[in-house]
Amino acid sequence: MSQLEKGQVDCPFSGHGADLINVKFFRGRRDDIITVEELKAEAQSAENQRLMKTATISATAPTSLHHVIDVREFAAHL
Repeated sequence: MSQLEKGQVDCPFSGHGADLINVKFFRGRRDDIITVEELKAEAQSAENQRLMKTATISATAPTSLHHVIDVREFAAHL
């Protein structure tokens, strides 16, 4: 059984002595499953943009078209 199957994968944001940065991922209009590979690729892209100083930094999160849900109510109904 792989580390991924066990739910244990390397953190794509852990560097070798590098400073931690705050990165947020937004689903946008996607409703499907986002794969580990996609998440790692996005993290690498974010790191490259930061290093090259080409990152677009937003003060606010994008607005979702999905309706707002109360996570406590959602979890209670599982």
